[in-house]
Amino acid sequence: MVYVDEPLKPSRYAIIRWFGFDKFIPEAAVTSHWVSTEVFLVIRTIVTLYSTIVLWTNIGSTAHNGAFQQFFAFFTNLTFIGLHAYLVTALYHHVRYILGKKQLESFINQPSILNYLYYYLYHTILVFNIITPVVYWSLLAGGDNNVTAMAVWLNVSVHGVSFFLMMSEMIFCRIKMQINMVLLVFINVVLYMFLSFIVHASAGFWVYPFLDWDQGAVAAGLYIGVAACFIVAFFIQMLFHFIRDWIAKVTGRNSVANKEQIQLQHSEMSEHRDLEAA
Repeated sequence: MVYVDEPLKPSRYAIIRWFGFDKFIPEAAVTSHWVSTEVFLVIRTIVTLYSTIVLWTNIGSTAHNGAFQQFFAFFTNLTFIGLHAYLVTALYHHVRYILGKKQLESFINQPSILNYLYYYLYHTILVFNIITPVVYWSLLAGGDNNVTAMAVWLNVSVHGVSFFLMMSEMIFCRIKMQINMVLLVFINVVLYMFLSFIVHASAGFWVYPFLDWDQGAVAAGLYIGVAACFIVAFFIQMLFHFIRDWIAKVTGRNSVANKEQIQLQHSEMSEHRDLEAA
């Protein structure tokens, strides 16, 4: 498997270049070190279908129980929506890539901001879908013998299976992370904390118990600790990416050619076909 891996055009904005948005390589989003792009598409389709079933079942169940007005207050739900949005977008580009005879027109022909948002969304799902299971099962989960089988399935899906849906993307795609994106991920977390204050002020409840400021200094410590966990998770994911690419390198799976090589190969093949035809 030989890839050209041509990045986006460099941005004229310094802040875009600093965060590394324009270092996004579209081909890396629809190809894999381990399987063909067609097999990767099948895997993505299955993963996206599962996330679709979970998301809409969760929305329907929440509405049926009369709690839909609180649905978007929970970080877990927002995280799963982000994961689903990423998977659907990735699947769209992947289908266009296959149908377009492995051309990257769907990325190239859309506004640059959409490619930047896609790249940013990738970084967020990598981090948030580590934190959600860890925080839930360590701080929030409690025994309840009165829950239904569907509630158990939804709970496990959004607080556990989501991690494996995210990791399937990390393992099979070839996208690289940009270290400066950690700042944006942290800002995202701070904004959610502000949202929790708004929810408390307007609805009168704390979304998660550890956010309750009535705990005094303990609450401050929990805020700092949880925020630090997001940063740690970011660098854990960078380590996972390094291991993925290192294994691909030592096993000879990361064959990347430069554009001139590819063009030369195509030219030689075309000349060879012309000679055979003559």
